[in-house]
Amino acid sequence: MLKVNPNLDKIEISVIRKIAEACREYEGGEKPLINLTIGEPDLPQPKIIIDETIGYMKDAKLGYPQLGGMIELREEIGRYYKEKYNLNIEPDEIIITVGSTEGLSTAIKTIIMPGDEVLTPLPVYPGYEPLITLAGAKLIKMDTSSDNFELTVDVLKKYVTPQTKAIILNYPSNPSGITISRKNRDEILKFVKENHLYIISDEVYSEIIFEGEHNSFLQDGYRENVILINGFSKSHSLTGWRIGYIIASKKMREYLVKVHQYAVTSASIISQKGALIALKECKDISSQVEIYKKRAESVYKKLKEKQISVIKPKGAIYIFVSLDGITKLNSLDFAKSLLEEERVAVVPGIAFGMDNYIRISLVKDEEILNEAIDRFINFVNKKDRE
Repeated sequence: MLKVNPNLDKIEISVIRKIAEACREYEGGEKPLINLTIGEPDLPQPKIIIDETIGYMKDAKLGYPQLGGMIELREEIGRYYKEKYNLNIEPDEIIITVGSTEGLSTAIKTIIMPGDEVLTPLPVYPGYEPLITLAGAKLIKMDTSSDNFELTVDVLKKYVTPQTKAIILNYPSNPSGITISRKNRDEILKFVKENHLYIISDEVYSEIIFEGEHNSFLQDGYRENVILINGFSKSHSLTGWRIGYIIASKKMREYLVKVHQYAVTSASIISQKGALIALKECKDISSQVEIYKKRAESVYKKLKEKQISVIKPKGAIYIFVSLDGITKLNSLDFAKSLLEEERVAVVPGIAFGMDNYIRISLVKDEEILNEAIDRFINFVNKKDRE
């Protein structure tokens, strides 16, 4: 066949998607399948978003949106960050994207060049490395296990080389649910500014915090170093709407918007309207966060009672469970066997660069989650388990 980008041979379809697809052959059996793979919120999309968006579709001409996104939506995002973080964000510092994934892709294409190194702490969301590889760069994964998987500046310093261009951070973390302290955030920001590095801060779970507060990396004094990625999929269950945004300095936005324009032209005007309604009418999502928190606490308690090692999440919608001491199987074989024998689908930790863990998504109601954990415990307690 004709030649394609050779970097494509270095990447594969996400293990998360592979496991999710494998679930299909186990649907409809005697024991109901419980799918805890994809991090897609099960909580309903706010009805007001749907109703008002339908009204907009009926009444408005659905033409091309403004380059970089609807001015009304960008202004509303700016107001939100002022209210929550006391940051002054102008509309010409924001780009509306086709989900946070396009935002990540746009940021990486803009600043990363062949030969660059990009750092990220373990465990790492598997969507980052393929984008780095396609850019001809290398993703370096930092071991943060000694600090409960929270990056510190001391660990960061050990991995920085002359080839380091950027750091990708994701707090609250997918898959661990770990957040970052204000102290660690400030020390990291100071270090990257002094060393002329970028931070791409994936803050898509910023609204789902169980304890403390979200410490955003988008801080005054460091705006030249930070590209923030966020969206509405997790906070407002708008996964299928594919709507997110980038916040960056005005100068950086000038570069980002070129990449964005020639990749997608613009995000759907319908989805942008839905996001605008979400920000105006559904700012308070505390009741949804409380549901996720209750689920996390319930699952965490059940596992700890059985002496199973598990990271206690402070945010996001996942539980990251250690396989140490409960199996000799690698995480992929463990996940396959759990699916086959107990009809419970989880994501193997190898997807996140940690083969001795599995990720459980908290995207079912508490009763179903309890059933899934009972099956999981039954599986690991079998005497013939290897």
